[in-house]
Amino acid sequence: MEIDLGANAFGIDFHPSKNLVAAGLIDGHLHLYRYDTDSSPVRERIVRAHKESCRAVRFIDGGQRILTASADCSILATDVETGAKVAHLENAHEDAVNTLINVTETTIASGDDNGCVKIWDTRQRSCSHEFNAHEDFISDMTFASESMKLVATSGDGTLSVCNLRTNKVQCQSEFSEDELLSVVIMKNGQKVICGTQNGTLLLYSWGFFKDCSDRFVDLSPNSVDALLKLDEDRVITGCDNGIISIVGILPNRIIQPIGAHEFPIEDLALSHDKKFLGSTAHDGMLKLWDLEGILESSNGNSGNAAGAAGDSDSDNDGMDLDDDAPKPSKGTKRKTKSKATPVNSTTSFFADL
Repeated sequence: MEIDLGANAFGIDFHPSKNLVAAGLIDGHLHLYRYDTDSSPVRERIVRAHKESCRAVRFIDGGQRILTASADCSILATDVETGAKVAHLENAHEDAVNTLINVTETTIASGDDNGCVKIWDTRQRSCSHEFNAHEDFISDMTFASESMKLVATSGDGTLSVCNLRTNKVQCQSEFSEDELLSVVIMKNGQKVICGTQNGTLLLYSWGFFKDCSDRFVDLSPNSVDALLKLDEDRVITGCDNGIISIVGILPNRIIQPIGAHEFPIEDLALSHDKKFLGSTAHDGMLKLWDLEGILESSNGNSGNAAGAAGDSDSDNDGMDLDDDAPKPSKGTKRKTKSKATPVNSTTSFFADL
């Protein structure tokens, strides 16, 4: 299924329980669509959410509201049923907000173009802490719920691990050779996978973040702009050449191409029942792929997977070994900003409308 959005979409997200998908567009609009297996998607509504581009979209509060983050430095909450603007934080960051993720049921995290990550308590409607470990834009974030640690990647070529229990940056990697653009946690929390600008996937062992433990170089000569975890052993990749693929991790191999856009992939998301994969690109299209059928085909041809397997990595790293991490073998550490800065708990999360 394809939806012509009329403009490039930066962020997409699926409702946690209903057949709804939201897309944030470069022109600041938020689009909401209802989809079904046997019929074409139907647009529910369009909301003018922001003055500038809408870069990230997330359903919150059990799907009752949609959060959007923008280049205009604001974060907006919109009611899913009515399309009404529920609450608005006009100056969420000092710079354009680039990423937005759900952390817990009552906590979200946002990252901006200047490397700042903020943690927001939606109950108190306040920013509880901010982390300034990076020197360039926050490209992606993911959350390890068991250890309460937020992993962020940046255009400065590093990843950071922020401990939300201690509100400190626990560890930061050495600078890689290229920008880190996407990140997922796999292998039951033991591996962190990063997509890079040169097309290499970097594999970090949990607890040893100074330098990567493995590299998968056979995926693409183009940047890996989006990563989406499918399960503990497989990840979906979206690259600058428009190709979307299923990739196995340890052993590292390209399992199967899913499809393609004509232009670079911007974002990937899974429907609540994992029947559909959503993708957006610079072609102004939102595509919904039949993931069930694709996976059935993949399982039937698993013996003929494309791509060469990378070196096996079977280390059994502990979950909290940052202080004992080995010395990095390469890279030059640049000076970073202060690691964590508490924020006044009375800082407004949203200005009620």
